[in-house]
Amino acid sequence: MSSGESQSLRLDDSMDDPLEDPFMAKLSFEQGGSEFVPVVVSKAVLRSMSRRDVLIKRWPRPLSWQYYRSLLPDVSITMCPSCFQMFHSEDYELLVLQHNCCPYCRRPIDEPN
Repeated sequence: MSSGESQSLRLDDSMDDPLEDPFMAKLSFEQGGSEFVPVVVSKAVLRSMSRRDVLIKRWPRPLSWQYYRSLLPDVSITMCPSCFQMFHSEDYELLVLQHNCCPYCRRPIDEPN
């Protein structure tokens, strides 16, 4: 997935109501928009979300971590542990089985323990 097709989370303490879902509000408000604008949420909203719903790109310091939420819960997403590129899980698994490496960065995938 390119970054233009996904929503990102950025920590921001200024949001008042952590019970609102800013992602669904943005979807219903900006259907058909052509310019990507990330959704910004507070730490409280991020903490209230299920771990299954949030993907984290854990960049090394001094870079900040990036948080993403899939808006299509029925579509499973897998992230490469090396380059943090996101893929549909079925596509990623097939390509890893065929080539034994990430389809984006080509780094070999370690065997599961």
